[in-house]
Amino acid sequence: MKKDKLHVLQVVGTMNRGGAEVMLMDIYRTISEDFHFDFLVNYKTKIGIEKGDFDDEILSLGGTVKYIGTQWDLGPIQYIKQFKSICDEIGIPDVVHIHLNAKSGLIALAAKKAGIKKIIVHSHADLKFRGSFLNTLFSKVELFFQKMLILKYTTDFWGASKEANNSLFSTPISKQTVVINNAVDIEVFQNVSSEQITEFRNSLNIGENTLVLGNVGRIVRHKNVSFIIDILDKLNQKGIDFKFIFAGRIDDKTYMQEINDKIIQYKLIDKIIYLGIRNDIPVVVSSLDIFVAPALKEGFGLVAVEAQATGIPCVLYTGFPSSVDMGLGLVSFISSFDSDKWLNEIIKVKNNKSSDKELISSAIQNKGFDIKKNTEIVEKLYRGANIK
Repeated sequence: MKKDKLHVLQVVGTMNRGGAEVMLMDIYRTISEDFHFDFLVNYKTKIGIEKGDFDDEILSLGGTVKYIGTQWDLGPIQYIKQFKSICDEIGIPDVVHIHLNAKSGLIALAAKKAGIKKIIVHSHADLKFRGSFLNTLFSKVELFFQKMLILKYTTDFWGASKEANNSLFSTPISKQTVVINNAVDIEVFQNVSSEQITEFRNSLNIGENTLVLGNVGRIVRHKNVSFIIDILDKLNQKGIDFKFIFAGRIDDKTYMQEINDKIIQYKLIDKIIYLGIRNDIPVVVSSLDIFVAPALKEGFGLVAVEAQATGIPCVLYTGFPSSVDMGLGLVSFISSFDSDKWLNEIIKVKNNKSSDKELISSAIQNKGFDIKKNTEIVEKLYRGANIK
């Protein structure tokens, strides 16, 4: 690393394809050569170090990937010691950018102890705790103490949305927060050709007149994938010719088994195509007719903006923040889990796909979700400018 570059340490979980990770990599690909990124991956020691989807690309872009056990695996004192040791090894960063939501407070303290001057905590989620009473209580108590540490040791408070900021940051600093839009590379999504779409659909044996619905994301409970199967059952009962495409990582195998059981119960095996992890998400999204997402809660929901960039309508639960709507008339919000309401909305919007690339591009840029403009803002903030 050249000494004249501004050194940023990104503190993350495993760099797999998720909304925050995709956003961060889009910034990394776009940011000027005046910046150097290193990545510190927090991993569960019982599972061990796992290679992330983006690790090779990080290395190819000149970054390094270091690893540290989670703060709960190591304990606070050992975590702080190892964090400092890693910073000494790579050279004390000018900036630390922390992306671990409710775990960010202790990391901010560790960064302060390591001698880092600019400490950014970036909230990527509207935090909601689920599970047993005891687990929920423990999580809330932990968050309380993490918030205290965030308030004391953080210099910059960023979030994917106002909802995400309000979820993690305490009232005294709520007016000092900055919303960093989860922006997209518009050109990448608009440059998918009709030939690529045809080839993709043909590879999955999808008919020309088949309605193609889809979703991209991790398979975990809060994404509410099981409810999508209920919607598809209603579509099937209507006799509609459709296919549902899902691309993403299985992060909850038990939940995936529950979904598979429901698919078998509803006799939808031939209607659903699970693609797993893909490197061609722009092609996948562009090949859909409708994007369907009933996630219970999203800090932002980058893939919904990606879908709008391709011109396809989106049917979303109100767990998505309203800021995800680019004002193109492509987004429908539904506030309940009444599958009949979702069915009716899907039928209503199935022919609403927009082909006006110039209008779409202009709308996304004007809303502040273009990756090039977004990265310029991030550069200024890394350097210490005040952005209002």
